[in-house]
Amino acid sequence: MKWKKERQEIVNFARKIYRKGFVTGISGNLSIRVNDNYLLITPKSKCYEKIKTSDIVLIDLNGKIIEGEREPSSEKKLHIEIYKARKDVKAIIHTHSTYACILAAKEISLPLILDEQKDVLGGEIKVAKYAPCGSNELAYEAVKALEDKKGVILAKHGAVTVGKSINEAFYICELLERLSKIYVYIKLIEKN
Repeated sequence: MKWKKERQEIVNFARKIYRKGFVTGISGNLSIRVNDNYLLITPKSKCYEKIKTSDIVLIDLNGKIIEGEREPSSEKKLHIEIYKARKDVKAIIHTHSTYACILAAKEISLPLILDEQKDVLGGEIKVAKYAPCGSNELAYEAVKALEDKKGVILAKHGAVTVGKSINEAFYICELLERLSKIYVYIKLIEKN
């Protein structure tokens, strides 16, 4: 089995996003680009509390399984299209965290609210136009809204963060959720 270190990283961060409550049940997905042609991705329908390195699937940029016993995530197209569009991206985390999902449900972009958002995420985080889960349309709309930023909100769905490593993608994931929470509270204060 190739890329043992990267497989273990995916397992470790899958468990982290599960423990943080950024995903529930079998939702969300993670991947790492291992070279120009291949990526490792979490499997479809597997709870991250129990995920193992042997569950991680190696696929090519056409979505073909190269190595693995399980079916890759239903959002593999989303990951593939981001990697194709963004050569700087080496890892992707897709979550259904509470506050980012509030923005996703209402289709509200996250405007620039704190300095660190500009410095770390690249500025405003846009909402990708709605498209069904796992579809080519969703992948296309996500790439379009992501632009050169480190995160995107998926309308009626969740959030995606990217990084030069899975550690960076996770840090971005935490920051995006924190900023989304702050923004939800800002909107509540403005109503009073």
